[in-house]
Order: sequence, then C-alpha cells, then structure tokens
Amino acid sequence: MARHVRFAADARPVLATTQAGTLRGVEGDGVRAFLGVPYAAPPKGEYRWRAPRPPEPWTGIRDAQRIGADCTQALGREAVLGGGGGIVVGSEDCLFVNVYAPAAASPTPRPVMVYLHGGAFTIGAGANYDPSRLAREQGRVVVTVNFRLGALGWLAHPGFEDGPGGNYGLMDQQAALRWVQANIAAFGGDPGDVTLFSESSGAWSACYLMAAPSSQGLYRRVILQSGPCLEPSSLNAAADQVEPGRLFAERLGCTGEGAVACLRRLPARTLARAASTRSGINGPGSWGPVYGDALVPISPAEAFATGRFVRTPVVVGTNLDEGRLFAVEVRDMERYADETLWLYGDAGPRVLERYPVGPEGPAVAIAQSFTDSRFACPSDALRRVLAKWVPTYGYEFADRRAPIRLPSWITGLDMGAYHASEATYVFGTSWLFADTGAWDADQRVLSERMMALWAGFGRAGFEAEWPRVLTGGDPVKVFDPAGDRMDDAFFARHQCEFWGGTALGAPV
Repeated sequence: MARHVRFAADARPVLATTQAGTLRGVEGDGVRAFLGVPYAAPPKGEYRWRAPRPPEPWTGIRDAQRIGADCTQALGREAVLGGGGGIVVGSEDCLFVNVYAPAAASPTPRPVMVYLHGGAFTIGAGANYDPSRLAREQGRVVVTVNFRLGALGWLAHPGFEDGPGGNYGLMDQQAALRWVQANIAAFGGDPGDVTLFSESSGAWSACYLMAAPSSQGLYRRVILQSGPCLEPSSLNAAADQVEPGRLFAERLGCTGEGAVACLRRLPARTLARAASTRSGINGPGSWGPVYGDALVPISPAEAFATGRFVRTPVVVGTNLDEGRLFAVEVRDMERYADETLWLYGDAGPRVLERYPVGPEGPAVAIAQSFTDSRFACPSDALRRVLAKWVPTYGYEFADRRAPIRLPSWITGLDMGAYHASEATYVFGTSWLFADTGAWDADQRVLSERMMALWAGFGRAGFEAEWPRVLTGGDPVKVFDPAGDRMDDAFFARHQCEFWGGTALGAPV
C-alpha cells in the first residue's frame, strides 16, 4: 500500500539500522517507508507452532522498499469464518512489520502508533492499510504488523511441547511490540510513547494483550475499534480447545504420539484449508486467542473486572451499522426467522419480537440485532468495567454514507456505517473496502478530525475534545460528517438492558 511513496517524483532510498542489520527504505511524498521488515524468524518446519524467535541478523544492506509476504491464509466466505476451503495465498515466512514515518526531521523522537489488523483471525495483513497520510500529517511513526492466522496461529493441541497452544498469533503480536521497543528509535520513534490501535479481531487481540502480564511496558495506551472482547462466545479457555485440536489433527491423518510432527510436515496450504474444530471469535468452528495459558492466565473478562490487566488509557468504540456487512445473504422473511433463531437460541423468539422487519427489509432487521448483541452492548459493558480502573473513552462511528467498494447487487442493502468503515477515516486513505475518492467535503473533514484524535489520544487537551466515559457507560462521542456530538443514550438506543438479560450478555 505504499506505491505512491515508492513511485513519487521525489522518491529516493534512505537507510535505517536495526539490531539485526541495516535496511534500505524509500522516501517520497513527505514519507519514509521501510517495508517487509522482519521482526521474527520464519515459523516454519520444526518452528511451526512455537513461540516466535528473533530475526536472523544479516550483513550488508537489506532491501525494505517492497511489502513482504502476507501470512498464509485461505480466502473464501466459509474459509474466513473458519469453515475450511478457499483459495490459499501468502507464506509462512511472513512475520514482518511495515514502518512509516514523516520525512521531515524532528528535534525529538516522535510518538509511535502500532496497528493490529482485523479479519476474523483468518485473513488480512498489515500491508492492506496505508498509514502514510496518518504519519505525514500527524507527525507519527506508524507500524503495521503481520501475524500468524488460522490454524497456524491459533491451533491448540495436547502434543505441543510448550503448553496447550492456541495463542501463537498473539505471541507474534507481542514479539512485534518488543521489536518496536528495541528498534523504533532508528526510525525516529519514541519507544516510551506507543499507542496500540486495532480493529475487529485485531482489537480482540489487543484485549488479550491487555490481559497478558508480559505486555507491561510495551505500549502506553490502547484503541479498540469494533472489538468488544467481552462477547461471551468469543471467550475460550485453552484447556477446552486441546481435544478439538486433537480432532483437527486426526481429520488430517495425524494421530498418536507423532501427531504434532505429522502436522509440521503437512503443507501450509493444507492446514489453511482445513475447517476449525475449536471455538474462537465466532463460537464453535472458528479461530482466535485463548486464556488460561502462560501468556494470558485469566480471561479478559476476569482481568478487567478485577483490575488484573496492564492498566493504560483505553478508547472503545463501534460503528452504528456493524451487522450489515454480515447480513447480505438474509433476503427473505424465512431466512430472517431461521437465522435469528439459530443465532440467539432460546432468546430467538424474543429477538424476533423486539426486532421486527420494517420497510428496509429483513437484512436490516437482523443486522440491527447483530450490531446490538455482538458489538454495541459488549462494548458498552467493556467501557463500564474499564472506567473503574483507567481513563476510558467511547465512540460510535455514524456516517451512514461511508463509501464501500462492494456493489449493491452483492450486498442487497444499504450498508450504512458498516463494520470496518471507520478504518478509511482513521487512516485517511483508500483500502480494500473503500475509496476515499468517493468522499464529499464533510466526510474529508470528518476523517481529518478522526485522524487528529487517534493521533492525539493521551495528549494535553484531549479530554476537552473527547470527555471520558463515566462508570455508568456514558457519554460516547458520535462521529458524523454533519458534526460530532456527545451522546448519553447509547445503552438505551442499542437495547443493552434486553441483551444483558440473555445468554449473550457480557460476563461482568
């Protein structure tokens, strides 16, 4: 995503020296970019399903002007959800960061922002996002991160030598943060001033990192975008995922004492295409981090409720229409009823009554229940519990005209402020889902406001622009092209009292 830097009219090579060796990056259009920088050694062969190791040092100058490989992942609707199949892309040699910094010299080290991408723990890469504008206009050093995905990142198995497993992707993220601490000064960054910002499954990851005692000192503040990690079906104990891991191996023909060695011999594409047998971010049959191991000893829910987490200021926010991205296949009343009963179990009949289908159709109705139950209300609960311990700030992104590249014949509904739509505004640049060329003047100004607030989090005067959440959960800042506002009715608007009385209620 750095083509305009690499091919800028004023592009020229620049050097930076890390602990592992010297890098040749590129400077252009006011930005310095160092791409495909290894923060850990490739987790291949006997190192598959082991903690990441430091990168191998090199002699001479390593080229860092091109994006490195994405981590192995299978692309396809069922594959993204953990159901297997799909088209496999990427490589196991993928533990890279991309570093962007302003080209202009600074008399003091610059604040650092590290981004963890979303993608249901199965897809995505740091290279999918272009933080060059954020770096240049806000004077920040911005780092995007790759980490292991799918079975390669999140498999648990009783035969793993160093514990139950299930958190290799989380270990990668922590290794990247340690790399930042050790090396970011070489790029003009301040290792003592790191903001960890994250979206969707990346924000779930950040929650688990907050609950990991060994994360102490790796960052000073956290932004959680659309990652309400108190959603009950996404909280999974490592011990409960070990036997499902044995079943995963058996389905691939790997059994007995040699099962792990057998799994390590399989092609990465075979593992990426295999269906999950464990529970993860979407409940059974998905992938994601676990708790109850040496890295994350207790669940995020327990850690936050008892104050046993890495205490830093936190932003927790969601989008007004999160669920619309996941409702595109609900196009008739029968599908609406069946999906609602399947999603909500015993509460299904009550949900059908509370979320009747209106003029906008069944997809919008089920999208609203999904938004409220899986994103809005768990985020409200998360803000309430965190506000007891640390400065906490809430938001709702509410631009219902946010651009999206998906054509209407695929979506079948107005996508509104859909899941991940805020990412375009935070980075201020186009990406997979949206083209900033579709913005009007008010949306451009909204992006400028959001970039400034994300970069300004924790700075002097921040609370004058964005008051903190009280322990009652309010107020939240609503981002709207027509003008931002503070709102104290979030809990009621998203029917959180109703959802708190169901099995989906956050465990706090």
